[in-house]
Amino acid sequence: MKKHSLAEFLKSKSFYVLLGIGALAIIAITVVTLNQPSSNKEENYLADLNEPNEVADNDVKPTETPSTTPSDTTKNETGSTDDGKDVAAVPTEPGGNDGYLENDPVDDPNYANAVAEKNETDKANQTADAKKDTEKDAAVTEETEQVMTLETLYFDVDKGLSWPINGDVLLKYSPDQVIYFKTLEQFRTNPALIIDAKIGAEVNSAATGIITSIKKVDETGVTVTVNIGSGYSLIYGQMEKDSLKFKVGDVVNKGDVLGTVAKPTMYYSVEGSNLYFMVEKDNDTVDPLTLLKK
Repeated sequence: MKKHSLAEFLKSKSFYVLLGIGALAIIAITVVTLNQPSSNKEENYLADLNEPNEVADNDVKPTETPSTTPSDTTKNETGSTDDGKDVAAVPTEPGGNDGYLENDPVDDPNYANAVAEKNETDKANQTADAKKDTEKDAAVTEETEQVMTLETLYFDVDKGLSWPINGDVLLKYSPDQVIYFKTLEQFRTNPALIIDAKIGAEVNSAATGIITSIKKVDETGVTVTVNIGSGYSLIYGQMEKDSLKFKVGDVVNKGDVLGTVAKPTMYYSVEGSNLYFMVEKDNDTVDPLTLLKK
């Protein structure tokens, strides 16, 4: 009876169902068992990643740069004293178009002092530069005067002479024909120009040259002779002695004031005060009007 029932059971569907369930259970247990080490290992990895990386306070990574917080920036800009009080920063070096940034504290007295100090420095530098230029020009002029000698003087005839004084010609140059002198009441030749001039009028150098003589002559009074080079000399008569601004050996430039007109000598008392102006070339007189330029 039992044998017959067992045989029928093995042949029934219930047997095969139970057999399948058992096989599935074995497979499931096997899979769970095989996966158990991997899960533990993964959990260990996750645990390692989640653990905080503790670094000692004294350890600083070379690639890390300390960050600056807004509060740190504010402290650096304002600064602080030893007692912890904040003080306004003073600009140590100008920047921007006017020497400072656009947001400079204009009302800050430190800022105003810095600007004033900068302006004073600039002014001092400009004064020093101007002084250097003046000294340089003076040195050049002095060097030119030292180099200029009677041998190096040159008179450019084409450029001619400038008028030594403004005035009408009282007596023209006349070396060959006699003309009438009112004061002397006689006819005689005239080797110079007699130019009308007021007493005290300034007499200018008609050309650049070197003063070779200053002497007093009965007819022309105090007379100054200037060598202008190339064999030419200029003679200025009727000069006021105390007004002379140069001495023998001095270099005079074209346009320099030599002195002023004096009272006329007794030879020209009727003609009145004047400048006696004569030009010589290799000791022969030349008509000044041929060289004077307007």
